[in-house]
Amino acid sequence: MGSNYTSSFMSRNSAFSPYRLLRQEIGLPTPIGAENALSKSLYCGMKPIASWDYEKDNDVPTGGVFNLEFSPEGNLLVAACEKRSIQIFDPLTHYRIRSVNVAHSDCVNCVKFLDSRMFATCSDDATIALWDIRNLGRKICSLIGHSNWVKNIEFSVKDKLLVTSGLDGSIYTWDINSYTEYNVVHHRVFHASDLMRCRLSPDAKQMVMCTTGGLLVIIHNLNLSTLAHDLRGFKPNLYRLMQMSHQLIPIAAMYDHLFDEERRENRVELISDFPEGNDAKVVSALQIHPQGWCALSRNISHGDRSEWSCIHDIQPTDSSDKSTLDTEPRSPPSPVPSLSPAPALTSANLPVPAPLPPSPRRTPPARARRLARHMNFRMLRQRNSNSRGQMGRNFNMQRIMGFATGIAPPATLPRPRTTPRPISIAVSDSTTPSTSGQTPASRHGDAEEATKHYIRQNRQRLLYYVEETNEGRGFIKELCFSADGRLVCSPFGRGMHLLALNKDCSELCHCVQDFHGPAPLVEVGQSLGIHQDLVVSSKFSPRHHVLVTGCLEGKIVWYEPYSGEGLF
Repeated sequence: MGSNYTSSFMSRNSAFSPYRLLRQEIGLPTPIGAENALSKSLYCGMKPIASWDYEKDNDVPTGGVFNLEFSPEGNLLVAACEKRSIQIFDPLTHYRIRSVNVAHSDCVNCVKFLDSRMFATCSDDATIALWDIRNLGRKICSLIGHSNWVKNIEFSVKDKLLVTSGLDGSIYTWDINSYTEYNVVHHRVFHASDLMRCRLSPDAKQMVMCTTGGLLVIIHNLNLSTLAHDLRGFKPNLYRLMQMSHQLIPIAAMYDHLFDEERRENRVELISDFPEGNDAKVVSALQIHPQGWCALSRNISHGDRSEWSCIHDIQPTDSSDKSTLDTEPRSPPSPVPSLSPAPALTSANLPVPAPLPPSPRRTPPARARRLARHMNFRMLRQRNSNSRGQMGRNFNMQRIMGFATGIAPPATLPRPRTTPRPISIAVSDSTTPSTSGQTPASRHGDAEEATKHYIRQNRQRLLYYVEETNEGRGFIKELCFSADGRLVCSPFGRGMHLLALNKDCSELCHCVQDFHGPAPLVEVGQSLGIHQDLVVSSKFSPRHHVLVTGCLEGKIVWYEPYSGEGLF
């Protein structure tokens, strides 16, 4: 009796039971956890079912598949390839339907659909190209403005602007509906010499950037039209250096107003918390949750032995939340000449730095491009070749501080205390005439109050993480979220890992209800040894339970829920 009742209950609550399907057909509410059970059954059963490589079509080699992108309806798949080409596939039949062999004059790095028929590509030739899927014989136009490899494309739906970023450290916006005689109207809205990736949330209200200094930067309440003015001269890693050393840096402190919780537009937040044992030397890959709830990043630790995939919360917080505390520096940067209180830094009296000069165009040598293919990490390492013992975040920040302030960086940075000790130094009043009725102690107290400075500290934003062996050093592996945000595909070696927030494949909004601190991601599936070379790209379909991965040899593999044995 008991066993029969149990089996009957389990059958009614299984993912594909007729009882559950009948409830959905007659309009009854779905039982709690039904979506989790269905998603888990589908995701855990994903197997490789088909593959494609250039040898099947007797075509010229495509090189590595650096990026994969589905159209909004999921009826087209476009692959950006190393050897200047883009390949278009039908996801249902897994056949290639079109090839553009000379889409750019160098490696194609990224593809982004703007709508159901138009998409953009970017390349190491420092240009962006616009394409119409109905006529691939020629590109619509080429966008010229970057001075180095362009690695990332985003599209702001609310502003109708294309947003691109590259290894020249610049972020440009392009109004593709406004043409001039020579080019599309574009503006440089931000510049940081160590910029790696730039992503927009689905509603384009947030911008997230990652750097080679192991830092994530969030711009809340994004306004692209005023971003260039608001963040002119702001250097995120320099401000991070001030946070770590607890020593005031004037050129960084003048941007303290950008972190104000009351700021309505273009409010800046830094994310620097990573799992214990992960010092995040370079944050190389970045993705945003389909609902804009969190950011998925991949970073390389010092020594290049392991890679960490981390999920950070990026949701705006209430202005009443005081978890971001201000701390006083250990000492003021220079003596204060008088006892008069220093004026507060506001947008009205904030000094405006000089505009950034255009950086000269640099063309990397052919041999270096071939050795690094997707991302020339050798170029990043050569910047620190004179001090290889000090590579990493601290050295980069010291170097930036030296460039910005003209002061040589210290040999070593003091390790920040968990609770920094506030120190205020009173200024001698030897040059100030004595005032009747005012004791020296009170004058010193006024001077001490006048020289107080505060340094913003960062919130703890880390939610989930996982550590993996660094297979294939020197290449960026593009992770991705599933269409519902329940799953993460992590390229690993010649295959991939499927990671979930918990063993039930629950959504993030359900997991954080019982959140007690950062937790490791749970592996729910894997497929290893499927490709012929290192997997560097992955993408879920926005409409179906379909996953696609691409490797350095140009092979593309499709994965779908499959009850029988796989084809490989």
